[in-house]
Amino acid sequence: GWRRSGKCQPMLHFSGAEDLRQRVVLATLARRQIRITGIRAEAVAGAEEGAVGLSDAEASFLRLVEKVVDGCEIAINETGTELRYRPGILVGGAGLVHDCGKARGVGYFVEPLLALAPFAKRDLQITFRGLTNHAHDVGVDVLRSASLPLLKRFGIEGEMALQVVRRGAPPSGVGEVVLKLPAVRTLHPLHLTDPGRVKRVRGLAYGSRVSPQILARVVEAARGVLNSYLPDVWVYTDASGGKEAGAGYAVCLVAESTNGVLLAAEATGGGGADPEEVGAAAASQLMEEVAQGGAIDAAHQPLALLLMAFGAQDVSRLRTGPLSPAAVSLLRGLDTFLGVRCHMTTEPADGSVLVSCRGVGFSNAAKSVI
Repeated sequence: GWRRSGKCQPMLHFSGAEDLRQRVVLATLARRQIRITGIRAEAVAGAEEGAVGLSDAEASFLRLVEKVVDGCEIAINETGTELRYRPGILVGGAGLVHDCGKARGVGYFVEPLLALAPFAKRDLQITFRGLTNHAHDVGVDVLRSASLPLLKRFGIEGEMALQVVRRGAPPSGVGEVVLKLPAVRTLHPLHLTDPGRVKRVRGLAYGSRVSPQILARVVEAARGVLNSYLPDVWVYTDASGGKEAGAGYAVCLVAESTNGVLLAAEATGGGGADPEEVGAAAASQLMEEVAQGGAIDAAHQPLALLLMAFGAQDVSRLRTGPLSPAAVSLLRGLDTFLGVRCHMTTEPADGSVLVSCRGVGFSNAAKSVI
């Protein structure tokens, strides 16, 4: 439960389609009603005909919210340009299934649940069907190898897994992923300020209905960049077929430091992309993450900052690279929804940012103290 004063808090108003998932997640956790107007009120030049209002992926995300938040109210106007959301009780639950469609990857739907599930009434188990990798979304292998270990740093323990039953590549693949996340009573404060030195890189190049030689070329290109800096680089390959898998390939790389810090990078191929370019792009992105001096990669900044704010009434500290646009907007959201402000200092030597934040002491009343 979220302890707050007996006064009914006023509805928060926003405009535009940006950060829609983030706003709904914050509204759910902070128990605040929101109204968003001007959601793609005018068709953007060059966009598909009828691209006004909520996108298919956003509408699908709201259906997902209805599955895990009991008694929430979602009202959308006829054109889809206005949304009103009143949160209910975050229940979680097992045996849930969600069809992600083809517009976005599974990661688009998993990311918000990583923030919501720890505070649910029951542990979460949900099966997603859709694209397991997408150029605009975090891939399932990054979620499995970097996102879930990040949750453990906040004291989230129990059955936690992301099982890839079947891969699905854009544009028409139908993959299947099972996500299990435990609910906890409270979060631990985070102290993650020293990235340490990278000691090894592990990775996975995966393909659906592509030649194994293509994956070998991706691996060779990635290793070509990384082996100049360290010898311990292993990139495995995983080739799958099947009618529903779609055709495409991608690579996920994770750097592990002497302090157990994990930094991830990925690149997606297909549609005439050169395998060497895909492998080198992922490796270069990983090197960039390491060079920025953060103890977390850019893709995971918003999740870490959100869990710091909702954590114990203690100060959490996190060193990041330069803050991503998503992280900056999340910091604004924390101020708007919770009145939480983080303190930031930039390290002149490498441009890294030390973020410190006092948690609001969010306590999950559904979980008894043992």
